Amino acid sequence: MIRDKKLFFLLCFFVFLSTTCLHADEIDMSRVKKLSKMPVTIILDKVPVKEVKNDNYWKLVKNSKKPVIVMFYTNNDQNSQNLATLIRYIALEYSSKLHFYCFKVTDKGKPHPPLMKKMEKLYSLDKVPGVLFYDNDTGKIMLEKEQYTIPTFKEYKTPGMMIWKIFYKKVKKIIEENILD
Repeated sequence: MIRDKKLFFLLCFFVFLSTTCLHADEIDMSRVKKLSKMPVTIILDKVPVKEVKNDNYWKLVKNSKKPVIVMFYTNNDQNSQNLATLIRYIALEYSSKLHFYCFKVTDKGKPHPPLMKKMEKLYSLDKVPGVLFYDNDTGKIMLEKEQYTIPTFKEYKTPGMMIWKIFYKKVKKIIEENILD
C-alpha cells in the first residue's frame, strides 16, 4: 500500500512537471544543462549582466532609473551555476526593462563566516548564492540605515535542472507582478 502511494505521488509529480513545462517558454534544456557545468563568469559572458564590485555597487544600484537585480555567487559552485543559467535567460528577456548585475563573492567554495557577516552588513545578503531585487524605477530608494539599502525582494532558492523551467516561469511571474509595476 505504501509503495503504491509513493508510485502514485511520483506519477502525479511528473504529470505536474510535464504540463507546467509544456506551457513554459521554449528553451533548449540541453543547452541549459551544458551551461550549468561551466563557471558562472562564462555562463554570464556576452549577456546583459554586468559585474559589480564593492566600490561601485551602491552607485550603480542607487543611480539606476530601472529596477535592479543583483546575483551574488561563487564562481565554481553548482548552486551558483544553476542560478546563473536562470539569470542569463531572464536577463536576455528583460534587459530593456531591468538592470542586471552579478557580484562574485568568492571563486571557489562557500564564503567564510567573516566575509558573510560583511556581506550581510553591506548588502543585507543572508547567503550565497542569492539574488537581491531593488524596485527603484522611481530613482529613489528608501534607506533603513545609512550603511545599506533594503532590497525589495530576496531569493535564495536555486533551481535544480529537473525543475528549471518551473523556476524560470515563476521568476518571470514575480518580475511581471512585483517589479515591473
